[in-house]
Amino acid sequence: MDISKIRRSGADRSTADREAAIPIEGTASARFEAMKRRALESEESAVVREHLGERMVDLTEEYFPAEVAERRRKTAGLAFGAGVVVGAVGGALLRR
Repeated sequence: MDISKIRRSGADRSTADREAAIPIEGTASARFEAMKRRALESEESAVVREHLGERMVDLTEEYFPAEVAERRRKTAGLAFGAGVVVGAVGGALLRR
């Protein structure tokens, strides 16, 4: 994904600005259309944030491979240790 294609969206606006974008008066269909437009903008910004996050993880792995590998080993060790503790406690409780 090309980062230059990322654009700012309504996520930066304050709550008052977002509420002002929804017409208070008018037909129900106008209010529905305004809310539908806001929902679509929110979905687009969520997709952009997800792509940006994925790209940041990729760049981190590319530029800092040793640190990423060390962190993965550490996380795997902690998860294994937690599993052993949970298994031991569960086994002790079942033996009672």
